[in-house]
Amino acid sequence: MTEKRPRLRILLLSSVEHQSGSALRFRGIAGALARRGHDVHLLEPFARDENPETPAGVTRHPCPRLSGSPESQALLWLAYGIAAVVRSRPRIVYALKPLPNVWIPLRLGWLMGARTALDIDDLDFAYYPRGIRRSLIQWFFHHAARSTDDVTVHNEALRELVLELRQRKSAPIFVDQGIDVERFAKSSANAQLRDQLQLGDGPVLLYAGHLGPASNLASLLPALARIPDRFPRARLLVVGSGRDRSELEAAARRLLPEDFAVFVGSVPHRDVPGYFHLASIAVNYLDDNEANRHRSSIKVREALAAGLGVVSTRTPDTSRFAEFVCLVEPGPPEAFVDVLLSEMEHADRSRAEAGRRHLLASGTFDAAVSELAETWEQLEKE
Repeated sequence: MTEKRPRLRILLLSSVEHQSGSALRFRGIAGALARRGHDVHLLEPFARDENPETPAGVTRHPCPRLSGSPESQALLWLAYGIAAVVRSRPRIVYALKPLPNVWIPLRLGWLMGARTALDIDDLDFAYYPRGIRRSLIQWFFHHAARSTDDVTVHNEALRELVLELRQRKSAPIFVDQGIDVERFAKSSANAQLRDQLQLGDGPVLLYAGHLGPASNLASLLPALARIPDRFPRARLLVVGSGRDRSELEAAARRLLPEDFAVFVGSVPHRDVPGYFHLASIAVNYLDDNEANRHRSSIKVREALAAGLGVVSTRTPDTSRFAEFVCLVEPGPPEAFVDVLLSEMEHADRSRAEAGRRHLLASGTFDAAVSELAETWEQLEKE
C-alpha cells in the first residue's frame, strides 16, 4: 500500500514578470508541486492586459506589472508579496531569485514559522555595471544563499558556488531546468502563420527569449549579416519582447538586409511552440562571461522538444546536451556564425529527435521537482 503524502501549503514568490524565462521555470515548478497534491499558491507580476497561464491546482495571487522598469516597481511588488504571505499563511515560502522584492516577504514568512527556500537560477548581479545597484544585489545574493533553509539550483556551476557560500548549512538541492516537453513535441507548423510573417521558403533561424539584460542578441546581430549572402531567402525569426526590443529592432534595420529579421514581440507561452515549428534551426549565442556560465537555457530544451536543430554556445549547462546539439566554444559571434553556416549547409534533425526522446523521459517539471518535494514531504512526516 502506497504511503499517502502530507499536503503542504506552499507559496511561490516570483521576483520577475511572468513572461521571463525565470518566471516560466518557477510557474512550471508550481504546477509540478500542485500535481503532487500540495496546496500551491503563486505570485508573479503581470500587466492588466495580459492573461498569464496558471497551472491547474495553483492559486494565483494578484501582483500588477505597471509601465516602467522592474526596478521602479520593486517596492510595489514587495508589498504584494507581503500581502500574499499574510493571506496564505504557508508552511513553506519558496522565492525565485535573491532579490529585495521577494527576499523581505520570504523573511516575513520565516518570522511567521514557515520554512524558507530560494531558487537561485542566475548570477543576477552580474548583469549590472559596477556600482551601488550591483553591490546591493550581490549582497542580497550572498546573504540569502547563506541564510535560507533550502537553496535550489539548476546547474553544476551554481551548485559549486552556492555550496561554498552555505558552508555548514545544508547542500543546495538540484532542481533541473524543466520544460513542458509535450507542449512542444505535439505542436506542428502553421502555414497560415508562416505566410502572415512573410517567412517565405526559408531557411528560418529562430532566436527565442526575453529581450532584456540577459539577452545577447545585440552581440550576434552584426555577424548574422553574412547569412543572407549564403542563403538569400533566409529569415531571422525573433520571438520575445523586453526592455531592449526597440533598440534591437533598430540595430537589425541598420545592420541587416531589409526583411531579413522578423520581430514578432511577446507571444503567450501556450502559442510559442507554433513559432518553433516554423524554424529550420534555433540559435543560442551567449557572450563569454561569468553570468552566462551560470545559466541554464530553457530555449535549447524547448527547441529540442520541438525536434529542432540547435546551435548553441558551450556552457556547463548546454554541455549536458552535447550529443543532441551543435556546441560552439565561447568566443566571438563571427566564429559562432561560421559554425551556424556549416550546420545550415548540412541540416540534420536526427540529433534533435534523439534530444526530444531524452527530454520526454527526463526533462519535465515533474521529474525536476521530485527531489525537492520529497525533501519537504519527509520533513513534514518527521
